[in-house]
Amino acid sequence: MTTPYYFTWSAQNSAVDFPVSHAAGDQFILPDDRRVFDMISTSFQANFGHSHQTIRERIQRQLEYLPITSPKSAFDLKARVSRGLLDLIGLGDGKIFYTVSGAEAVENALKIARQQTGRRIVMARQKSYHGASLGALSVTGDWRNDPHLTYDEGTLRIPEPGDDPECEQTRKLVIEAGPDNIAAVIVETISGTNGMAIPPQSWFDAMFDLCREFGIYYIADEVLVGFGRCQDHFAFQSFQLKPDMITLSKGITGGYIPFGAVWTSAQIASEYDDDVLACGLTNYGHPLGLAALEGVLDTMVDPGFMRHKATLEKMFAERVWNLRNYDFVSEVRCRGLMAAVDFNGRDAVSWQHGFDAGMHLFGKGGMNIFAPPLNSDESHLSEALDRYENILKG
Repeated sequence: MTTPYYFTWSAQNSAVDFPVSHAAGDQFILPDDRRVFDMISTSFQANFGHSHQTIRERIQRQLEYLPITSPKSAFDLKARVSRGLLDLIGLGDGKIFYTVSGAEAVENALKIARQQTGRRIVMARQKSYHGASLGALSVTGDWRNDPHLTYDEGTLRIPEPGDDPECEQTRKLVIEAGPDNIAAVIVETISGTNGMAIPPQSWFDAMFDLCREFGIYYIADEVLVGFGRCQDHFAFQSFQLKPDMITLSKGITGGYIPFGAVWTSAQIASEYDDDVLACGLTNYGHPLGLAALEGVLDTMVDPGFMRHKATLEKMFAERVWNLRNYDFVSEVRCRGLMAAVDFNGRDAVSWQHGFDAGMHLFGKGGMNIFAPPLNSDESHLSEALDRYENILKG
């Protein structure tokens, strides 16, 4: 029977779905009591699993105290959590603009860049994903851009870092387009489902030099890789970057409440002391999202969590790097608790094949991506990787 709802990113008659009864820890529990290990943190947002006590308690407590309020309201939780997020980001002063999704975070970062510079063009990589709303899709460089009448005249496609490690080609494109027409560049610090590409430090250095030379804002898209996913609290910290704006979502609440944010530098924030910030949302700074974020912030500085995460990262890295021993594995990329495995001459393990073996994983052509919860049970993750290798051994 046809469902009364849509399946995302799918032809409805061939959509992949799976029945779920409930979820616990790092696993989905199916109606027949089968357990499926969540190898991609649901949709890369369940950084803290499916039943994290601290995050749940913060949300439940907020429900009793202040479950809804005006987007313009000021309350202690809002100030306290914002200061905590600024501390975790570690770039000194600045301000947070709250959203309810990663796409909205990107939309508002683009609006701020264009409003402040008076320029229309935003540079974006050829292989990228920045969200499903129209503006975010306009800077997206994959198949999800194709079906929509996006604002592509406001986007300048630049080469992938591996093809232009010193930004020499990018510099030529900037000169051709006219630097005075370019408001910003938006970059996933480490890309997600487009291959987990990790740019070399030389690329970041050259791109920052280019931005500073021509007054172009640098927007770091950390929607997928933020909040502990790639070893550090945020991926940009691994490369000693100082972006002008940072877009955040997914792990910001561990997926427990739809939420997102844009961090802006103190310089950008000061521009709105007297000028109007022409951005707003009905559910801006929603108290339930802030409560969940407070639970995330408390967790991320908890010594026990950090020790467990470090142990998990070490085991995970050893296991995925060993996958290079298979003749048909051409490359492995790993950072923290995220890894990509490329295959040569054969397809990757499909979602269905993995699911039948008790794993929820991401397969795309000749590539698998793993991103398990940061608080996974070590024995569960090890068993899931055993199951994955059993499939490879065929």
